[in-house]
Amino acid sequence: MVPDRRGPERFEGRLSGRRRDRNRRRHADDRRRVSAPPRRQPRRVSCPDVVPAQQPHGHFVSGRPCRVGRYGGDRREHLRGSGTVLFVVVIFSASVSCTQRQDCIGMKLFTLVFAALAALLSVPAPAAELMKLDIDFGHPAWRGVVTPLWGGLPEVERNGNTAALAFGPGSFCGTPLIPCPPGSVVEIAFDASATAIAPGGEAWRTAAVQLGLFDGTAEQSHLDLFNTGRATPFRRYESRTPVSGNGFRLCFGNYGRSGTFRIANLSIRIMVPGRNVERDGSFSGMFGINDWFVQKGGVDWDGLGLGSFEHAKVVKNAFPGAGSTLELDGGATVVSRQFPYSGEGLVVGGWFRQAGIARPEDGRPWAHAGIQLVFFDRDDNVIGHDDVTRQLLPGDRPWGYHVIEISPGGLSPKVKSVALYLRIWGGTAGKAWFDELAIVKQGEGQARNYDSSKGVIAVGPAGEEAAELVRVWNGVDLSYCSQIDLPQVRTALRRLKEEGGLEYLRTREFFNGPFPVKSIDAAGNMTYDFSTVDKYLDYPVKELGLKLVPTIETVPPQLRRDSGGHVPKDFALWGRAVKALVRHWIGRYGREEVSQWVFECWNEPGSDFFRGTDEEFCRLFVAYLEALTGVEKECGIKLRIGTPSGAMNNLLSRAMEAARRAGLDGAVTDASTHIYGGFAGAMELYRIGIEDVRKRMEPFPAGRGVPVHVTEFNGSAMGSRHFDTQTGAAFVVKANRLMADEGVLRTYFYCAIDHPYLNLEHHYSTDLGYMTHYDAVPKPSFNALVLLNRLEGKRLPVKASSEPFDAMAAVAGDGTMRIVVTTFSEEELGAAKPVPVTLEIDWAGRPEKLGRAELVRIDSAHANSYAAFEKAGKPSYRENPDTAAYREAAKLVPEALQAYRFENGKLIIPLVLELNSVAAVTVK
Repeated sequence: MVPDRRGPERFEGRLSGRRRDRNRRRHADDRRRVSAPPRRQPRRVSCPDVVPAQQPHGHFVSGRPCRVGRYGGDRREHLRGSGTVLFVVVIFSASVSCTQRQDCIGMKLFTLVFAALAALLSVPAPAAELMKLDIDFGHPAWRGVVTPLWGGLPEVERNGNTAALAFGPGSFCGTPLIPCPPGSVVEIAFDASATAIAPGGEAWRTAAVQLGLFDGTAEQSHLDLFNTGRATPFRRYESRTPVSGNGFRLCFGNYGRSGTFRIANLSIRIMVPGRNVERDGSFSGMFGINDWFVQKGGVDWDGLGLGSFEHAKVVKNAFPGAGSTLELDGGATVVSRQFPYSGEGLVVGGWFRQAGIARPEDGRPWAHAGIQLVFFDRDDNVIGHDDVTRQLLPGDRPWGYHVIEISPGGLSPKVKSVALYLRIWGGTAGKAWFDELAIVKQGEGQARNYDSSKGVIAVGPAGEEAAELVRVWNGVDLSYCSQIDLPQVRTALRRLKEEGGLEYLRTREFFNGPFPVKSIDAAGNMTYDFSTVDKYLDYPVKELGLKLVPTIETVPPQLRRDSGGHVPKDFALWGRAVKALVRHWIGRYGREEVSQWVFECWNEPGSDFFRGTDEEFCRLFVAYLEALTGVEKECGIKLRIGTPSGAMNNLLSRAMEAARRAGLDGAVTDASTHIYGGFAGAMELYRIGIEDVRKRMEPFPAGRGVPVHVTEFNGSAMGSRHFDTQTGAAFVVKANRLMADEGVLRTYFYCAIDHPYLNLEHHYSTDLGYMTHYDAVPKPSFNALVLLNRLEGKRLPVKASSEPFDAMAAVAGDGTMRIVVTTFSEEELGAAKPVPVTLEIDWAGRPEKLGRAELVRIDSAHANSYAAFEKAGKPSYRENPDTAAYREAAKLVPEALQAYRFENGKLIIPLVLELNSVAAVTVK
């Protein structure tokens, strides 16, 4: 029987690489290597393209079977290396879960006897997941990473959502040799069972799961993670093994003459010290937002083509792991975001496969397909690269894992950032696939102070120099302006204004949808009808009193160069249409009103939202600047003119440089970016993204110190269950605290409401809004905004004992203190365990009594409309359109603080909060 259970929870991994030829590992624009300090050079531990065939009787070391596990005599005679290596092998073999095996008792004794010595010999626990591979044997793609070694093919047996491989007598399979840096820890988990199996020779030759440890292509030893001939029901087996060599291979099957061995829900991880900065290695997000960017033409440092946008896409079911896979079909280059580098050690890895790769006859000998780690100087010039894929070859290559290790200080001091390039060179035919990519930084600054078992948060004192609270959270993004006409959107905007303190609304798409340009004659004269635009914008501007962030984008149908509608056939005419639109707004809403709006040029032009080339976008940006500065002169107004909206990596720099050549860079008054991190990407992206915008504006005199807006942010750019739960609320508080500390002027949560045009089955749809799409029912994230909006006065300093505890605090003019606590945890995302949290509030000079002491919670049982939806059985909208119960559950209900005390000039408030929740404390 296959176990009726789902596999382990899956996490995302990462990837990188490329090499010029077999003899050179780096390449600079001047055809010289990047100079590096005289330190150890990067260690390459890529998977070899050819692995020696296995013998038909298992693993061998020096011609003798290596048996470390259930059966066999003296283990020591089969192992090479020092006593320390021997000891580690024995201990970790003993640590494998081996339920239902009698002689597991002896193995446990080994563990007990050597426990003290293990503590002395053990290395610090690795913190970063370099690779995770969850293999679902019900998915045909498993054959890409598990291949037969001998005997017949195993059968796939299914039971519900779970599938197992069933091995008859004399059949065995294995993974490729998977490389990893020395010092890694390999974690393996699986479900296994066996019927009674007659040994195929020696007593140990029965059912087995064996982890082979390699140095190069030579196996040094192996561990038996499962080995029995007895009838054994399905159990979960887990192991954690340190690796002193540079690779491993997992093999499993039935050595015996009878019976059946079954394995299911196989998970393989590689853990290394450090912190993984590439958090979307399985392409869960959209191109062009935060993590991955498709190059739109152009050439690389060798003058070779970067390929075309249309040849890159994200696909499902191409790789046996969870998540999505990048597929390139012909010449294309997909680039990660640039990660700051300051001499840390790096470990970069990922899976790669290719089919039918053939370069043109006149192409460079290495111009096939592969992965590159590319190095940039402080001016974003490419100054070198290294290859993660071991060789760049034509033809077909099966799935293989590739990894490189760069020691601390192993790159030139000129290298200030790095990025991954995933490529098929321009002009080369064939396909390539990429998955589970990671960049792990090692060294100082990577270890996090994390302890979720308990927390202490110190608040205050305010001090004489305390600044007024900047309400960074008072913006929201709605996306298309046509949505404003929907009643549930209007309800959402009104509640956001009245309860959430909304002041600024970002919206876009004024040329398509409202269609204000009605005709263009041969001389370029246009006729307009702005009545539909007015219908949409009058409600937020006139009725609610909101300020706008209009994102100017797309091209009127009459001006389109092609059906894509992204590039005008006449840039000057497009600018004239922009000018007419803004002049109309000034006439309708007044100079004072429009002068407070913040304009942007195009939404995420590095993504599929703009399908022209980067050069064409730079021309559009200049036309946008010419139009707005023309309005300023003609109407006697000073506008707030922003940058491209969410132009990541070097597109912002290129657009500003084009503006400088046109003499218009000084017109830019504000800068913006988009950041998605917390659920899929890291929270570190908020600091990195904001610093990146400032760095790119710095070379332009007028750009230094301009206000920075994050005009889209959320935990992920794609669907996630956390958007609907209390975890989303905890994220909202955490993200706004981070961005406030980075000096952002305003943040814009994406988005006001779940996508209202989707015909969704349920009220809650894992979409990104503050409220649900049908009836604008507030989610926990909206309630977090309401609690933040109650902060007023001067901001108080806050210091937490460790992650995941954090807060924002303020004291009002009447002395009322409000503290909004978040326990958002990236490490334990979605967990809701109770945790003791103590607030220590500076109370010096205040009377030791409280006239007001209350607590408001947002957790699994408080202010949580989604919890009520779950309790009701998650009915479909058609089954239960009534949302009254959800609205009632969403209410923020204050409760009296039950325990507090005064001690040494502090107010001490002990609380018990859920992880990934919010609590607001008010005291006076």
